[in-house]
Amino acid sequence: METNRLEAFSDGVFAIAITLLVLELKVPHETGAGLWRALLALWPSYFAFVTSFATIGIMWLNHHRMFNLIHRTDQMLLLLNGLLLLGVTFVPFPTAVVGAYLDRDGEKTAACFMSAVYIGIAIAFNLLWRYVSSPRRTPRLLRVPPDDQRVRAIRDSYRFGPLYYVAALALSMWDGRAGVAANLALAVYWSLPPPAPADRT
Repeated sequence: METNRLEAFSDGVFAIAITLLVLELKVPHETGAGLWRALLALWPSYFAFVTSFATIGIMWLNHHRMFNLIHRTDQMLLLLNGLLLLGVTFVPFPTAVVGAYLDRDGEKTAACFMSAVYIGIAIAFNLLWRYVSSPRRTPRLLRVPPDDQRVRAIRDSYRFGPLYYVAALALSMWDGRAGVAANLALAVYWSLPPPAPADRT
């Protein structure tokens, strides 16, 4: 099976998930100077929105990079991609939790919750890519050999992804704001093209 329908469906899920984030930005009911204060007081929601918007956007970018190298699907690939999309569609919920609890009691728990969701998504990314890039896969799902430099670059880049989010989780236990900021920094990091692996010949 070709990947066109899978990619179109996945793009739609990413688009809906990233759009739902803005629904958590509630309009304050104030007048005059009080409206400015109310808008500024929503900074935790803005912070959470930008973090999750960047994260979902970068997840879509990396999903696109992966499928540039995939030319066919099978049942397991569909299931693993569905697992990944399950995590993506869930992101607006921890975003809302962080927006509600950052800068008050419970901010560490909220930040830990967000990091835990990102850990799950990072694991799903790894499972998907390791499945499609396995040299033992028959028939081959990639349009290039499993030892292609681009395949190895993505594999090496994703390998420690879950551990990075575990570090963000640990930081969240100490400081909620720092933990959310770490997740935003990781989104910026994942936006960079994976470095070419060292020549193993």
